[in-house]
Amino acid sequence: MMKKSSQISVALVCSILGFMLAYQFKSIIKQQKSLNISQKNTSDITVEVEQYKKDKKELEKKVDELEKKAKGYEDQAAKKSDSTKHMLEELDRQRLINGNLDVKGPGVTIYLNPNNNIFGRSPEEQLTDKHLIYLVNELRFADAEAISINGIRVVNTTGIRTAGNYIMVDDTRVSPTSRITITAIGNPETLYAALEFPESFQDFRNICEVKYEKSKDIEIKKNNKVINYKYAKPVAKEQ
Repeated sequence: MMKKSSQISVALVCSILGFMLAYQFKSIIKQQKSLNISQKNTSDITVEVEQYKKDKKELEKKVDELEKKAKGYEDQAAKKSDSTKHMLEELDRQRLINGNLDVKGPGVTIYLNPNNNIFGRSPEEQLTDKHLIYLVNELRFADAEAISINGIRVVNTTGIRTAGNYIMVDDTRVSPTSRITITAIGNPETLYAALEFPESFQDFRNICEVKYEKSKDIEIKKNNKVINYKYAKPVAKEQ
């Protein structure tokens, strides 16, 4: 009976978390759809975009508050039995893997400083999505446990692509003409050694100045992106 009660408690906590994230996602999407660019001038659009950003921050604040309450429920449930405690530990591990938790630890920090050119730059002389994707992959191969680009958490579902004069990291614009900071948490020696490889930054020559260093205490915020799986379904195992 105790085991069944503990499982129900965990299921309830998971349901609360799912509701919070779905609420945040739907609210933001609803607001974005209400923006009719063709009927508004640039100044109006700028004002509305800033308001949506403010609303998003307020929603994220509410989600953080709800998550703290849910964590309190989890801690109470964990005290009831060892089986519930192990289930909650596994839940936290999955959140960590999915980038749903703020994390901190040692690692490396990379600074990409675009070269100044008073005559302008050709497309071949600018940082692109390919440069950032390359660095993310190198860090992952070096067993980075968490990565961010300009403070944006990079997870398995993060999209990185060039869009006009910017590089999009999910739905956030990153300017290739301004400093880009990449942080990675993991074994500092392993990560630094991967960056020290002679050809690591060969494609960055004449584009930007690259600096990197070991860091003792890096903090990377969680990823708030919500993925609704409509087509991918778990494969049922044969009995």
